[in-house]
Amino acid sequence: MTYRAPLFGRFTGQLPVGPLPFSALKAFFPQYPMAERVATYAVLGGIPAYLERFDPAQSLSQNIRQQLFQRTGMFRSEPTVLVTELVRETRIYETMLRAIAAGQHTAGEIAGAVGLSSSNIQPYLKRLIALKLIERRVPATLPLSERQASKRSRYHVLDAFLRFYYRFIEPHAEIIEQGLVETLWGEIGEQFRAFIGMTVFEELCRRWVIAQARQQALPFLPETVGSHWAADAQVDVVAVNWREKKLLLGECKWGEHAVGQAVIRELVEKAPLVSPGPEWQVYYAFFTRAGFTDAARAEAQRHQAWLVDLAQLEAALAGANL
Repeated sequence: MTYRAPLFGRFTGQLPVGPLPFSALKAFFPQYPMAERVATYAVLGGIPAYLERFDPAQSLSQNIRQQLFQRTGMFRSEPTVLVTELVRETRIYETMLRAIAAGQHTAGEIAGAVGLSSSNIQPYLKRLIALKLIERRVPATLPLSERQASKRSRYHVLDAFLRFYYRFIEPHAEIIEQGLVETLWGEIGEQFRAFIGMTVFEELCRRWVIAQARQQALPFLPETVGSHWAADAQVDVVAVNWREKKLLLGECKWGEHAVGQAVIRELVEKAPLVSPGPEWQVYYAFFTRAGFTDAARAEAQRHQAWLVDLAQLEAALAGANL
C-alpha cells in the first residue's frame, strides 16, 4: 500500500485483523481449567501462531519452560523481529516497551528511560499506539471533553506476549543463556501471579462489563469502561454514563483465597472519592478467582452488588465472543 507498491491507490478498504478473543482459547486448550486459560492469555494473548506452539497436553508452566525459557526459537527472536519489521530506530522503541512493561507508565517516566524529553517522546508513543503495541489510558471518571488533552495519561503494553517478554524473559536473559530454567521459574512464580491479576484478569473483568451491556443486563448503558486512579483511590473496573449520572465500580482479586467482607466494604467506602458528584448513583461488582466468603456474599447483597466468579466470567465472555 506504499507509494511504489502495485496496490497503491487501488485498494477499496482496509480490514485490520486483530488477535483472537479470550473465549477462543478453549478451542486451543480444552483441558485447561479457566484459571489456567486466563494465565495462558496473559502470556500469549490471542495470536494463533503463538497459541499453536503450546502443547495442550502439557501444563502452562511446562509450556513456558519448554517454549519461552529457551536460548533459541521463535519466541526468543519474535520481539526483535516484530519491532524491527514495524519501525525504524528499533533501539528507542524496544527501550520504550521495556520501560512500560517494567511499570513506567507515564510519558515522563518513559522519556527518562529512553533519554528524551516528554515532548520528544510523543511521536514514538503515537507510533506504538497506531501499531497497537501499546495503548493510552486515562481515568474513566474523566469527563469526555477532558480525555484527549488530559495529562493523567498512562501507557500500557497492549500486546500480551511483548508484555510478558519484556517483563520476565528479557531481564533474565543471562539465566536463560545458562540453561537455569527451573531457577528462573522459581524466581518469577510469585511475580507471575500478581502480573496476571494486574493485567489480563482486570482486562477480562472490564470486558465482562461490555458483555453485560450488550445483553442489556446493566442498569445503564456505559459510555466509558476503564479504570480509575488518583492519589486517594484506585479502582480496577469503572463504567460511566455521564448523561444518567450512573457509575459502576468493580474490584478484581486474583488471589488464592476467597474474597472476604472487608473487600466489599473497602470498595463501597471508596465510592465518594471516585464518584464525580454526590448525586450520582453507584453500583458495584466484584470479580474473583477463588470465590467469596459467606460474610462477603451477605455484605454484597446489602449493596445489591454483582459477585462474579471464574465460571460466570467465562460464560459471559463466551456469550459475547470477547
